[in-house]
Amino acid sequence: MRFQIDNEYDTLEAVLVHRPGNEIDRLTHENMQRFLFEDVPFLKRLQEEHDAFTGMMRDRGIEVVYLEQLLLDVLRDEGSRREVVDEVCRTAMVPAIADDLMDLKRWSAEELVDVLFAGLTADEYRARTGERVSSSGDEDVFLLAPAPNAYFSRDPAVVVGGGVISSKMHYRERVRESVLVRAVLERHAEYRDNPITYGGTDKPSEDRPYTIEGGDVIILSKDAVLVGASERTRSETIELLAKKCFQVGRVKRVYEIPIPTERAFMHLDTVFTVVDRGLILWYSEVMEKVERIHRYEAGEAGEAGEAGGEVVARRVKEERGFVDVLRDEFGCDVTVVETAGGRKQFASREQRTDGTNALAIGPKLVCTYERNERTIAALGEHGVTCVEIGDSELVRGLGGPRCMTMPLRRGAGGG
Repeated sequence: MRFQIDNEYDTLEAVLVHRPGNEIDRLTHENMQRFLFEDVPFLKRLQEEHDAFTGMMRDRGIEVVYLEQLLLDVLRDEGSRREVVDEVCRTAMVPAIADDLMDLKRWSAEELVDVLFAGLTADEYRARTGERVSSSGDEDVFLLAPAPNAYFSRDPAVVVGGGVISSKMHYRERVRESVLVRAVLERHAEYRDNPITYGGTDKPSEDRPYTIEGGDVIILSKDAVLVGASERTRSETIELLAKKCFQVGRVKRVYEIPIPTERAFMHLDTVFTVVDRGLILWYSEVMEKVERIHRYEAGEAGEAGEAGGEVVARRVKEERGFVDVLRDEFGCDVTVVETAGGRKQFASREQRTDGTNALAIGPKLVCTYERNERTIAALGEHGVTCVEIGDSELVRGLGGPRCMTMPLRRGAGGG
């Protein structure tokens, strides 16, 4: 499959997701905040809602591929299994169990996939290996923690143009997600020919010293990308990302958009999304206050040996306001739809339930949680069709339809 994402709104053709699994049942009211949840979801209903969401996309002709199935393909190769398990155990700081996890006489490839998402307790490890490894005597302690946020597949990686940004996650509890997604992107026979523009394993010290997450990356066109400087994405990373994009000719302009570094606004796409060319949805309490925008453009650092001048990212303070930037990049007037229609009493509530985190599956066609009634009504007033999905359990992880998808390909036409 060839990846290609040139904007946020052309017809969605292929998307990567992760169906919530046993990792969700690892959550308790004692550990849920550690794993970035506000409540403990009911797994069966969570899966039903996720299945309805992916079924809706398939019914509309969108190819839906599952991270866990692709990872299973990768882990059936012995060399890949060893390298993936080694990296997972190193990043989780449990290298002592790596050799045992690589042993398919103890763990089938299917069981290993489950372990990489659901984690492993000391008791489960002892049952398989006969070894007692918990120094505290607590057999329920995690040797390998679960990854319950994995169904938010937007954050570990994002396609920009025909290349991929592999994220470095802000919280340790989410690092494994980017490791597993990158393993698929680099090793799966169907996907490994798509170049990784930023964050690949070939130059990790150069590309990945700072944090960045996919929810902060919004693609305006073939030429321009917005990146939120947020709780999860650092300004230093945005400059490095811009440099890498310019070096391979991926885009011409990268805009750094500062938003409050608060959990309620964890990523740019929780307060701003694109519905169609020139049509945006935003949470005005944050977006109307955006200032200190910076623009990165390609420059040259001077001569660098026989290769000539090195391409760098020149940081320029943006004199235009945010809407003016959008107007110029879209090449048309901009219409702003406010979360909950701008009614402050409801806008804060619907922002927290991911009303702004709409997934465009085509021009003026978005998917959103059914509970965000006033945002849906406001979008409808501007000719936008909303496909509503059930959300009683999905919403508990603080992420919406956009968060749950990694678009791989959109149809050409609007970029």
